[in-house]
Parts: sequence; C-alpha cells; structure tokens
Amino acid sequence: MQIVSVFSGAGGVTKTSSAVSLAMVAAESGKSTVLIDLDPRAAATTWTRTEPNEPGWTVNAILDAADSEGWAEQLAVQSTWHDNFRVIPSEPAVELREKSTVDDMELRLKRSLDGLKADVVVIDCPNRTGGLLLRSALLASTHVVYAADPTEDGAAGVESATESVARFKKSQADRGVPDTLSESGIIVSKYHYGAIEHGIEKVSIDDMEQLGTVLYPLIPHQPFILKCRRSGEWYGSFRQGQKLKEAYAEIAGKVFSS
Repeated sequence: MQIVSVFSGAGGVTKTSSAVSLAMVAAESGKSTVLIDLDPRAAATTWTRTEPNEPGWTVNAILDAADSEGWAEQLAVQSTWHDNFRVIPSEPAVELREKSTVDDMELRLKRSLDGLKADVVVIDCPNRTGGLLLRSALLASTHVVYAADPTEDGAAGVESATESVARFKKSQADRGVPDTLSESGIIVSKYHYGAIEHGIEKVSIDDMEQLGTVLYPLIPHQPFILKCRRSGEWYGSFRQGQKLKEAYAEIAGKVFSS
C-alpha cells in the first residue's frame, strides 16, 4: 500500500486540488483508493461532499483514540464519485490536536491504517511547516509530494515544506529510525501555457527546480476546477476537465511508481 502525503508550507497553492486529483485518477485507474483529509479547513471533505458514517467519525476520532488500530477502514466513507474512492473526512476540531501533549498521538494515524483495504492512500496535509498533524502524516507515509502554483508564494511553500521534511528526517535519524520516506517531487498546477504569465511563472518554477524534482507535465490553469469545487463534483467527469485529468494521471503514474 502506497501512502502519499501532499504538502505545502503555503495556503492557496493547489495542495487540496492535487491531493484530490491524485486520489481520483488512481481510483479511476482501478486502484482502491482512500483520501484522508488531515487539514482542519476540511477543503477536501467539502469538495467531495463527504459526511461521516456516524456523528464524530472523522480523522479527529483517529487522533483522539489510544486504540486507533484499524480505525481507518471503519471511518472511510464510500464516495459517490467512484466505486474505488473513499474519503476519511476532517473537521475544524482537528486543529486542537496540534497542541496535544499525548506521547503517542503522532503514531495514531499510522496505526489506524492497519488492515485498511486500499492500494493507495493520499493524505491532504495541513499547510503547516511543523506540528503534530504534519508529523502524524509523515510517520504514516511512504512518500511525500509537494504541491505548488507557479508563483512566489508557491515556491516559498515548497521551500518551507522541504525544510520541514528535512527536519523530520533528521529527527528520525537522531532516534536511529531508518529513513523510509521518499520525496516524489513537486506538482506545479495552474500553469498558463503560451500566455503572457509564462515568463513570470518560469522564474518561480526555476526556483522550485533548485529545491527538488519538478514533475512534468505542468498542470494547466483551468478555472473550471473552481466551479467543480463549489458544486461538489469531480471535474474529470466533464469534457472541460479532460486535459486536467490527463495531466494529473501522467503525474500520478510517476508518483505511484516511485
């Protein structure tokens, strides 16, 4: 089972769009896929219109449970988008876990994945550069992919995210824990092909290439995705979203084969 965290140190740079897109193209390719919304903003939960199976059965319940083994399978909600796609929803109360003083809380998400019937798990991380939520995601993951748009903020988000992962890896090494977390690269979305913005955006992309591997193709700018987010629909179901879906599918092939 591949477990991929999608992360950025900045907000509004297509992190959730990339997480949801990677999960859905994996599901459509035949993989049993679970998307875990670990962001207190619950943007992925809202977009996919996911309601918990029972009141309170969100990712917060996993983080609150000392005996979280196997909980992910129970809390994963079947999505109406695709038979292979399930979502573990989030809620604002997840924010409180950042201040937890419980010794083992950072391991509870990882434990919850025991027995999960999935080929792929995608974690939509909070856009924080530290804290227990991020550490929980990285401890549970086999891979991390960085998400950005081709702006100064996007590049800064990648820089802070890579620094956070480097600190995480160092802390694990200091504890004598083998490094099993792979950095799969940087997904750049909202790229204006052939437009006047091209030159400006290239500067930010050049900056990102100094930080890690930029994954190609660059995802084209397509305002249609915002309409789908507002309406709770998968853009890949529509003709206008096919180029977006094809680009993410090519990226997913690289992420999930690494």
